[in-house]
Amino acid sequence: MLRPFGKSVVYSNLTVRKIEPVNHKPLFIFFIFICWSFSAKSQNLKLIDSLKSQLKIAKGEKKFELLDDLAWEYRWAFPDSTIYYANEAYKLGNSLKLNKLAEPLNFIGVAYNYKGDNILSFENYQRALQTSLDQQDSLQIAYSNNNLGRLFFEQGLLSRAYEHFVKCLAIFDALGDSSGLAYTYQSLANLYKSQKDFTKAESNYLKAYTMRIGLGNTRDIMSALTQLGRLYQEIDQNDKAIKYFLLADSAGNAIRDHINLAEIKTFLAESYLNKGLLKQAEAMCAEGLDAITKTNNLKILPHAYVTMGQIKMESGDLGAAKRFLDLGIAVAAKTSDLTSKMEAHYWLWKIMIKQNNRSEGLKNHNEYLILKDSIKDLDLTRQVERLQFEIEIQRKEQENNLLKATESENTSTIKQQKLQNIILFVVIGFISILGYAQYRNSKKRRESNEKLAQQNQFIQNQRAEIVQQNEKLFRRNQELSDLNHEKDTLMSIVAHDLKSPLNRIKGIISIMEAEQGLTEDQTMYVKLMNDATQSGLDLIKDLLDVHMLEENVEPTHSKFDISQFLFEKVAAFKPAAEAKNIHLHITRVESEEITLDADYLNRILDNLLTNAIKFSPKDSVIDVSGGKKEGQLWISIKDQGPGFSDKDRQSLFQKFKKLSARPTAGETSNGLGLAIVKTLVDRLKGKIELITAQGKGSEFIIWFPIASR
Repeated sequence: MLRPFGKSVVYSNLTVRKIEPVNHKPLFIFFIFICWSFSAKSQNLKLIDSLKSQLKIAKGEKKFELLDDLAWEYRWAFPDSTIYYANEAYKLGNSLKLNKLAEPLNFIGVAYNYKGDNILSFENYQRALQTSLDQQDSLQIAYSNNNLGRLFFEQGLLSRAYEHFVKCLAIFDALGDSSGLAYTYQSLANLYKSQKDFTKAESNYLKAYTMRIGLGNTRDIMSALTQLGRLYQEIDQNDKAIKYFLLADSAGNAIRDHINLAEIKTFLAESYLNKGLLKQAEAMCAEGLDAITKTNNLKILPHAYVTMGQIKMESGDLGAAKRFLDLGIAVAAKTSDLTSKMEAHYWLWKIMIKQNNRSEGLKNHNEYLILKDSIKDLDLTRQVERLQFEIEIQRKEQENNLLKATESENTSTIKQQKLQNIILFVVIGFISILGYAQYRNSKKRRESNEKLAQQNQFIQNQRAEIVQQNEKLFRRNQELSDLNHEKDTLMSIVAHDLKSPLNRIKGIISIMEAEQGLTEDQTMYVKLMNDATQSGLDLIKDLLDVHMLEENVEPTHSKFDISQFLFEKVAAFKPAAEAKNIHLHITRVESEEITLDADYLNRILDNLLTNAIKFSPKDSVIDVSGGKKEGQLWISIKDQGPGFSDKDRQSLFQKFKKLSARPTAGETSNGLGLAIVKTLVDRLKGKIELITAQGKGSEFIIWFPIASR
């Protein structure tokens, strides 16, 4: 929140994070000292001591202002102190009947926001808004709307945030308050940026920057320049980002703000890295780390270490890169910075790949995926919390409306009671109209009972509305389930994008295998690389097939010769069969041109042949045959494997169901093959037939309706 009435404005990006416990006692004490030091730098301790000294002798309105000032100065490091002094200021101002009671209420809302209690923050902002409206305090009306807008923005209620920002913008403009306008433009820019509307975000950031230049507050100018730099960095306009970060760096040096300088230099190093200017990036990141060391700012230290690790990696110094990334992981673990920790493991995985350290690479890759899922889970949890906040706000607003209605009813009742007292007084003076007065009194009571009955009905209606809100929450939970489905779809897209580089790696391995003069160790490493690459391709293929199962894609038919198709398919699988000394051959096939989806048929035969080879013992035979019968194409694949039990038949074509049989040479099985086959056969309007007995092999026969030429 902006400090009203023209007082100094101080910005801070301090974020309170959960610190994981450390067993080493001296390290724990040192870390507590660092946190205390950083908190102390976020406020003006000399000013606080001065205000306390003046408070001892102050009285009346002067004491109110000092209490208010103390509440404002404590807001970052000690929000509980802000709540105490602001409450004292409000009580004193109320007793003095001052016309500026909204300001301490706004400060209480700010303090609860820093404490993470969004509901109490909302209630105090609402009280501040209502009080400022009652007292016709235009400036506090604007600040109350801005605070509510910021609160709704933080909770993801963007439409409500926008409404409050627009209201406070109009008031600040009417008052000619440039400081308030600048802050509101920055709030609007943050909102547009969150919606990826970068054009409007840029426009509002530039307006805020222009106004802050006019106001001449160097710290505010530095903040505006930093926001512009981060915007341009996000939209990959790194030349502009570097320009504004350099200006922000100059402003920070001018006022010796080492806390914010550390962050600015780290961002600037990232922009240089994005541009490929590695020397400038390394120099700037080193300056950032130096500034972080001076200020003991653990909050941004993991990010700086990861950035320096990236720079060293791009420069080819993999050893130094690994050291910085390991430091980043260590500090991120202490500060619970999951994002920096995830990024560090990702780049360590890349380094291990370059160093051919497969085990460490796999370890870091697994850590990266685990952290990535943890962050997604946290995002889902935050979404649930935001929904609960929205429902709670709606409930509070309904309660507020109910209280207003009750207050109006009570006021009416008091007026009626006064009227009854007047009537009673008149009755005492005029005995002659006693009977009439009693009749009037009885009538009034009946009316009051009717109104109470109406009020009870109103309360029942409110309860029904609360039940409806609970039903809405259930539907929102269902929406979260849908979001999880979208996550699975995104995983399929990522798998598809990984397929091309793995195919290129496999091609390079094939060239290496063709080279002469490789040593035994080199030949073994090439084989290991080939096996690992093939495993990755197989996994990606399964992921893509699963994604295809979820989409209702129409088959694309084309004409091709079935005999040529089967000969090519069998030839492609012969090396895999020969590796297990399995005789794979075609026993019968007719040369016939058919019209069918060749890609679907290819996937079907791939899965059936893969399963036949995978589950057949060594020195066995796999027969492949095909032909045309009564206007239908049939293809048979018969093996001498373990066959299927009656229990296996019940879940034969279900996804991720592993049956009783196991691969005979240690191959992997994910339980997707037959489910994919069944789905594709159904889409081709065909059918699948299984002839099997446990221990006596299996024969799959697939039938398709075809149109011959």
